[in-house]
Amino acid sequence: MDERLRAVLCLLLILLAAGSGGLADAADLKNTIRNLYGGQGILVEPLPLPFPSQEARFQASSLQGLDQLNSQLTSAIGVPSFNSSVTGFTFDVERGVPVRTTESLGPLLTERATTLGAGKLDLTFSYTRVNFTKLQGKNLKDLELVFLRDDANGNGIRDTSGPFSFESDVIRARLNVDLTEDIFALIATYGLTREWDVGLVVPVTHVRLIATAHAAIFDQFGNPGGTKFGDILIHRFGPNSSQPDASGGGEETGLGDIILRTKYNFLRGHDNVIPDLAFLVELKLPTGSEERLLGTGGTNLTGILVASKTYAQWFTPHVNLGYEIDTKDTRESAIRYALGLDARVLPELTIAAGLIGRAKPDGTGTGDHIVDLSLGVKWNPVKSLILRTNVQIPLDKNSGLRADFIPTVGIEYIF
Repeated sequence: MDERLRAVLCLLLILLAAGSGGLADAADLKNTIRNLYGGQGILVEPLPLPFPSQEARFQASSLQGLDQLNSQLTSAIGVPSFNSSVTGFTFDVERGVPVRTTESLGPLLTERATTLGAGKLDLTFSYTRVNFTKLQGKNLKDLELVFLRDDANGNGIRDTSGPFSFESDVIRARLNVDLTEDIFALIATYGLTREWDVGLVVPVTHVRLIATAHAAIFDQFGNPGGTKFGDILIHRFGPNSSQPDASGGGEETGLGDIILRTKYNFLRGHDNVIPDLAFLVELKLPTGSEERLLGTGGTNLTGILVASKTYAQWFTPHVNLGYEIDTKDTRESAIRYALGLDARVLPELTIAAGLIGRAKPDGTGTGDHIVDLSLGVKWNPVKSLILRTNVQIPLDKNSGLRADFIPTVGIEYIF
């Protein structure tokens, strides 16, 4: 085992070195949307004398709107589900090699109660592609923000007639947001005892966020250009104002948030009715740069109760239920649950399916309850090598920041 641990540690050091480069020159990718139009909101062209100044009348509402959208986007980017490490292998004690059991090869994104076994090491390398397409059900390629003018006469309402009818002018900004993640993860799990596993997930992430915006001024009737005083537009863009077109963003690559995991299987093989039970603990560390959108910037602690039972030596349903504490923002703390199954259809082929959910009791209104369907396959072509692939399909695209689907491929080896 010493040689295997040394090999894993060397690989981890390589990943950490590769993923942490460039931190000194970290870009503020997190505030891409907020920093559109210079990061100070939208300013319109000053009016000539003797007219009163109008340039900052949309500044507060535009800055607030851009900042709110920025927060919705960035707070919804998190660590995706990673592969389970339970396998369908055991060790031949006499020969000291892993051999396939009659059970399935294990689940993919959900967890079974059983553990690896004493002295077993499971290494998985996976690649996940996330192409975000919707935010709260709205197409990221066609978002619209409406910015209101502040109150000119202090009466607390937006006048639609009379000398202050220009208060009803609005700025409409249409945004096109291109947001993708490529996540390369090394997942290592080691069986300390027959019942106790420890492991970690080391992700290296490439994130791309490009945003473009076009702003236009409209009057209360939807006519472009806004309200006129004689031949003069009260609100307009010009050489001394913000420009109607803005863009920002970029790409970053680096180390994401490392996850430490441990699972203890405290009940196994009791009888034909009572399921196997285990408790899983995950600690997500803030190792990824929040400003570069490589991490969330906070520490999360999760505890999950896992129940599973294998029937006829090939079919294993399982249930996961737990709670994740977000120490940075308690509103992001969530109940996590999963209902899944894995089934051996051939000795070397297992199919897996699951429902994966996350519900925030005190959420912010963005992605407070999301549910995904996970479908996948594990294939054992030779010896203790396993190829795995799965896809996550959002079942509620109107909640949070969502992709149409999330594919993952991986290669796993059991020592």
